[in-house]
Amino acid sequence: MDNSRANSMDKASQVKQICASLQSNDKFIRRKCFLDLKKFLNSPLAEQELRDIFTQTHVYFLNGLRDPSEAVREEAVQFVAFLILDKYPLSDFYLTYVFPILVERIGSPELVEESEEIRLSMLALLNKIIFKYSNCEELRPFLNDCVSILAETIKDKYPSIKDLSCRTIISLSKALPKDFHMQAQTLLKPVLSCFSHQRFKIRVEAIHAVGEIVMHCTGDGLNEAVIPMAQKLFDQVPAVRQAVAEVAGYWLLNHRDRYSYFQKMLPLLLTGLCDEVEATRIQAHALWQKVGQQFQQESEKDFKDILDFLTDTPCGYPTHLQRPSLGCRVLVQRNIDKIAGAVSNELLSWQEDVRVRCSQLLCSLVLHGENKYNPQSLLPAMYSAATDDDKRVVENIVEASKIIGVFVTYETWSKLIIPVIENECHFGPLKVLAGLITGAPKSEISKGLETLSQVLSEDQICCSRKKHFQLALLECVRALMSKYDIQRTDTDEETLEANMGYSLFKIVTSLIALAHPDNLNIINSQLYSELHAALGTSKTPQELFANQLFMHINCAPKLWTLASDNACIFLTLLRYCGSGFSASMEVIGDILIEVLDTDSDAELRLKTFYLLADLFSQKEALFSQAENVNPFMEKLVLGVFVPSLIWHAGAIAQSIRTIAVTCLSYAIAPVKGINLFNSSADLKPLVEKLIPLLLSLLEDASQESRKKSIECLTLIKKNCVEKDIWSNDDLISIYPEVLKRLDDPNRAVRIAALICLEKLFVNVPEEFRNDTYKAHRELILATATIHFQDHDEDVRINAFNVMQIVSEIDNKKVENSCANISVSYINSTNS
Repeated sequence: MDNSRANSMDKASQVKQICASLQSNDKFIRRKCFLDLKKFLNSPLAEQELRDIFTQTHVYFLNGLRDPSEAVREEAVQFVAFLILDKYPLSDFYLTYVFPILVERIGSPELVEESEEIRLSMLALLNKIIFKYSNCEELRPFLNDCVSILAETIKDKYPSIKDLSCRTIISLSKALPKDFHMQAQTLLKPVLSCFSHQRFKIRVEAIHAVGEIVMHCTGDGLNEAVIPMAQKLFDQVPAVRQAVAEVAGYWLLNHRDRYSYFQKMLPLLLTGLCDEVEATRIQAHALWQKVGQQFQQESEKDFKDILDFLTDTPCGYPTHLQRPSLGCRVLVQRNIDKIAGAVSNELLSWQEDVRVRCSQLLCSLVLHGENKYNPQSLLPAMYSAATDDDKRVVENIVEASKIIGVFVTYETWSKLIIPVIENECHFGPLKVLAGLITGAPKSEISKGLETLSQVLSEDQICCSRKKHFQLALLECVRALMSKYDIQRTDTDEETLEANMGYSLFKIVTSLIALAHPDNLNIINSQLYSELHAALGTSKTPQELFANQLFMHINCAPKLWTLASDNACIFLTLLRYCGSGFSASMEVIGDILIEVLDTDSDAELRLKTFYLLADLFSQKEALFSQAENVNPFMEKLVLGVFVPSLIWHAGAIAQSIRTIAVTCLSYAIAPVKGINLFNSSADLKPLVEKLIPLLLSLLEDASQESRKKSIECLTLIKKNCVEKDIWSNDDLISIYPEVLKRLDDPNRAVRIAALICLEKLFVNVPEEFRNDTYKAHRELILATATIHFQDHDEDVRINAFNVMQIVSEIDNKKVENSCANISVSYINSTNS
């Protein structure tokens, strides 16, 4: 025993002699000293020998950690690591000397160790010591020292030191699981400061470190960490978001007080279910399944009753979504009311990423919540979020609305959203409503279709001119149409007028009439076809509902302007009513009389006349189902055309006269199969009113007015002949004025006059053939002969046609004269 002790002391003396070199002024000698020590100690030594060597020499080699030379300090760290980790057994004796100097060098608020590499080496030494002494009593006395060091190194500017500090904290929590809680709170704030570091790997390690720290903290630690953790859900790097999901799942599974903090932990994991990266979604889903399963097992008694009355998958469940497990659903349902308020607030955040993530979380919440919550706390925020500039937010809000519609009853959500739609003027509630209707099963929503349609058809809603409001309203209309059951027994015309059919027709017409310029490609007449297909009726919506809508807008038409809502709706309905025009002629006539009154808005009058002219050019379709057109035509002529053809000064008045006479020409043009005027008694008073006005228009300044007036006179003659009221007096009063137009400066007017004369003298009254009117015939013939010499070939041809017609009326002398003229015409043509 004495020999062994002497041998041990002898070796200690040898080591001490080597350590003497540490006093040298030469840093290279000092550095070499550590190499020599390591070489000497590499030989097999007994435990007592090692202890004696440490006792005799620790002052020297530990002091090397303070050496002014960086190279020497680096070698000293390596040597200490060699001793503590490789040579010496587990013992707090050695740590008692090592930890104070580590605290001195890297655990003080002041920067003592200037070299980043050596600070990293010392921290690595600490990490390895913790690993070696894991779950050992020898490490417990040094917990405070470890925490002091890590609290400072975590704030180091060197990224590698931050990274290793986070991993060392995790190692320390596992090495001393029963004691770490005493100092865990001290490390929380320093680690949270790493969440904003530019390197994502450090952010990931910091998140994992916080996960371990919170597991050993009180509830205050979780409260302090949950908001920074939630902010990392918006990190641009998928690995960071994945780390948050991992930690959240870890807490939900293992935190000792998790039942008190479910409402804070759940959003962290549920958000991961909707992550853009598939790997993150898969991992979050796997963790979530474990959480739900564990919750169900822990609450077995509570779930027993639920399992006994467990229902099948709800009707209309989204096919693209998988129904969460029972445990997951119940866990969310018990906490959704606590989470809803925070989600609603964050949906209105000024940060775009926050709004996106919260909208994704909302989808997860309502999917799990099903019908076990009241959406009142969520809907107001959803209305605002549905107007977000970010399309991703809007898409998520619409998706959430559809899911709510699947589970929550119509009676519940309709009481919340209908008053909002009636009182607010922005499109957010409409977007949400469209989603609710789309998601709701037909059997559930059918009882509310009529009410919803009527609400949306109110003037203050369906007459909006705002771009996004119109698009949202269109979505609602299409959603309603998709839910209408064409197999219902109320698809006959009478019942439809009392339910949603008319309301939808009014909305569609208003949208088309008031469509924003940017919406014209989406909102057009094709909507009528969609509505027709949805209603499934044999008649078109125009035939069923046009008359009702005309009556609705017939409110002071005389005060309308071109920008008036009702004016736009009237013109649109007039344009697209098609065969529905016949059933609405009475109210259309009443509106036209006021709209086209001489005191009404001039621009509106012009546009209405243009539209009428276009409509009357297709009278076959317009009056195809009309039984009696005469009252409408009589109302139109006396109430519209007669006042409009009266001369008034001004360019606008001239334009109105021109379009009015043009419209008249289309209106009175006879059409096969349609009896415009029932009898001569109906037509005669109209003709007597029109002829003087048309004759006066032959002197109008507008060449188009003169031309169209001539055409109207021709058409009047044709209608009068059909009703057998064409008299010699009519002919004598008309033709002289038309004859004067042969001298008109406009070529088109002259040709129109010649054509009119030709038709006027076809089938003339027998009285006109008498010699009494010979002078009239000679005047016509002489005038036509003069214009036969015109340089314009078309004028010559039409003049010759007039002469031929007149020759059929007069005697042979006139015929011979015409024949001679005919020969000269042929010769002039051949030449």
